[in-house]
Amino acid sequence: MYYRVAFASTGKAIDQHFGSARYFQVYDIDGGESRFFETRKITAKGQNSCEGGFDQLLAALSDCNAVFTLKIGRSAAAFMISRGVRVFEATGEVEEIAARLIAEDILGE
Repeated sequence: MYYRVAFASTGKAIDQHFGSARYFQVYDIDGGESRFFETRKITAKGQNSCEGGFDQLLAALSDCNAVFTLKIGRSAAAFMISRGVRVFEATGEVEEIAARLIAEDILGE
């Protein structure tokens, strides 16, 4: 199964909260392999407090099936889930989490 997954990260590890994340590392997971796709820079300011902030994040992540972040608030999580994007709070290296997604079929559940 093919998935596109975004990790709130400035580099190798998940290191940002969803609402204040400035970078997402996007990976494609397909056929038992994960491949880095691109880094997405989020330019919106104040996603936590402004009404349209979640819309801007959703637009940047609209092609993703799931998002992994250090923390995400209830309203942000509900917003993303209601639009078909699964959300996970996690810590660790992006590559290790991507490997676990494949090994444990976490997104296929």
